[in-house]
Amino acid sequence: MSIDLHNRRAVVTGAASGFGKAVTHELLRSGATVVATDVDTDGLTRLTDEANTDALRTERLDVGDATSWTALIADAGPFDLAILNAGVATHHIRPEGALPVLGLDTERYRTVMSANIDGVVFGTQAVLEHMTATGFGDIIVTASVAGLVPIAPDPVYGLTKHAVVGFVRSLASALDQHAEPLDIHISAICPGFADTAILPDDAKVNLQALGVELLTAERVAETMMRAIKERTNGAQWVVWGGYEDEQYEWNQIRPLIPAFVAGEQ
Repeated sequence: MSIDLHNRRAVVTGAASGFGKAVTHELLRSGATVVATDVDTDGLTRLTDEANTDALRTERLDVGDATSWTALIADAGPFDLAILNAGVATHHIRPEGALPVLGLDTERYRTVMSANIDGVVFGTQAVLEHMTATGFGDIIVTASVAGLVPIAPDPVYGLTKHAVVGFVRSLASALDQHAEPLDIHISAICPGFADTAILPDDAKVNLQALGVELLTAERVAETMMRAIKERTNGAQWVVWGGYEDEQYEWNQIRPLIPAFVAGEQ
């Protein structure tokens, strides 16, 4: 994906591995200045060594802590491009045979909600102040196909990704309806099964035995770059092994109250 990002300043969350690491390399190749963040400082060190460029800066960031976002913006911002990618799942934490929600302790539940939902909301709040002041910016959020369809093995993960998709669609509508014209776009990336740490190893083996093609982090990063280039506000980009990217289309079951949709309630 050819895109010129010179003079763009980007922040990437969850950048120490997986999609975040892959898209950081893509952003740097496209000319952006990048601040890569994660709680995995060892992973960030490896990223710095691999990139070997002054255009990259790394910072430890707990995305679920609003004060940490404030400090990051004050020290390393502002940004006109944000890749809000950090996230965790709840696999490997329930008793054998138990329903997924029964094995989820409160601490793990709060961790998942903090990373997957708070991180997106706080991150958006942090970067939007500058974007609205200048009238320009792009926000790319890593959601999941689990934000569009049911995911029986991990309903709480599905809950968070459905929430993220709803947030992206709703904020996009708010941006479109803003009184002052804003050239700000937000979209969601919805990958299917991928060869990253968020998918358990046994699940990867089972999926491959069924002939399911696992996505690479680089493939998903390419879709992120496409979303940056095309700037389709509110889009949900579905990425699935063996298929071309596509934007998810919601079925309109019946006309909704126009005033409510327009935010005039």
